[in-house]
Amino acid sequence: MSSDSSNPAAAVRIALSPVMDRGAVATHLEEFRSALAGGKAIEICCEEVRQIGQAGLQLLASLLQTGRERSVPVRFANIAAIEPVIRLAGMADLFLQSPDRADGDDQ
Repeated sequence: MSSDSSNPAAAVRIALSPVMDRGAVATHLEEFRSALAGGKAIEICCEEVRQIGQAGLQLLASLLQTGRERSVPVRFANIAAIEPVIRLAGMADLFLQSPDRADGDDQ
């Protein structure tokens, strides 16, 4: 997890693992919890993701929903890297047609 310490309002940036399986989910879970507790905007970078399973998608969906409930903006950068899997899972409405995109690839 990283953030721009020169700007206290900067988003917390989290880069996802190349393989988002159950092990990666366990690794990222505490990182996401910490970021949500901090209350700053969160930017999730999907650029390096080469494989994502159901557990990875569920984690991202949960992060997005929890962020909304807590008024913590959650944005996805480079979401095109996982877009085919999002569509296959039937989650396009949640991820792809929301204001939570940071990559400018709105449909």
